[in-house]
Amino acid sequence: MNQIIALKGVSPGSSTAYAAPSRTRDAAITTEIRPLSACGEIRQAWTELAARAIEPNLFFEPDFALAAAQHLIAFRDVAVLLAWQGPAGSPQRRLLGLIPCFPRNRLFVPDELIGFSDPRILNGAPLLDAAQAQAVLAAVLSLRQGWVLEGRGLVLRRIDMASPLIAPIRRAAEALRLNATLSPANLPLPRRHGAATPSDIEAMQHALARRGKLELVEATSRAELRDAVEILLAMEASGPAGRAGKAVLQDTREVGFLRAMTRALARSRRTRVALLTLDGRPIAGALVIGRAKDGLLYMTARDESEAPFFPGQVLLALMQQAAPERTILQPLPPASGPAAVGFGEVRLAPRVARKPRDLAGRARAALRRGLRLPPARAAG
Repeated sequence: MNQIIALKGVSPGSSTAYAAPSRTRDAAITTEIRPLSACGEIRQAWTELAARAIEPNLFFEPDFALAAAQHLIAFRDVAVLLAWQGPAGSPQRRLLGLIPCFPRNRLFVPDELIGFSDPRILNGAPLLDAAQAQAVLAAVLSLRQGWVLEGRGLVLRRIDMASPLIAPIRRAAEALRLNATLSPANLPLPRRHGAATPSDIEAMQHALARRGKLELVEATSRAELRDAVEILLAMEASGPAGRAGKAVLQDTREVGFLRAMTRALARSRRTRVALLTLDGRPIAGALVIGRAKDGLLYMTARDESEAPFFPGQVLLALMQQAAPERTILQPLPPASGPAAVGFGEVRLAPRVARKPRDLAGRARAALRRGLRLPPARAAG
């Protein structure tokens, strides 16, 4: 929480301007910081940016992020750094960048802008306009004193190492003489002993079918989706997570967020909920969010009495068979092979000499920041 407290007292209008290099025909890029919870009023511009982003990211789009800010404590004090082009109030004004973040003030190393991360966020890529990603990064990385974020630098976590975002990050770092470090995360865990193989799943599907009528039931309307989500939540709460007190249904904030998020995404047809039933009784459920071609498996649950038959894996296999054109990406990538996805951390830091005199100066500045709140600035 100490990393977020520094944002208290920040005016949503705090801003500074940076002229985009090599784009004289365009207006200057203006950067602004405001709380995530105050971004509902820019939903339209935010949604348009998400459609133009160099790397689309559902987790930083309005339907997911605003629901999280409303219900979850971890998201409530998150700051969002916005990059605008065009004068305020002008119909031509466009949002070019959105980076959820929190400050990180340290004594003996340069302060950095830290991209927000949370276990619920499977992809940490900020939303940057595909045509001006480098200019936006340059504007963000050129922040100086007067902001909550003093100094320069950027840290982004859970970034796909093969993302198209990497190239403009490298170019912006080189132009601003920053060190760029890409650190892949720990390798995915190898396949667990006893995990189901495709042949096992097919065998289990036949075994379940011999015990009764096995059906794949997918929600096709908003009312059916709401009901299916409640069944999924109840199934999870009846299993090990519920006995440990960690089921979503047992936390009013978590369940409020999940309900709000799935209903918001359903309006744009980006929520898919499916149940596997045996003689009409649900034995497994899955929630997939995102567009058809890149849906992410967000939550699963199963009837523990049917665990030996791998009902969750059978359900996913049937979902893939029912709609082969719809991809279901799982959080844990394969340990190796061409389909493996490497996520990691991207860190940009100033090339500075850390002499004793410099360290003492930074220590004094950090102490001063801790004794007073930053002044609010007018919008511009």
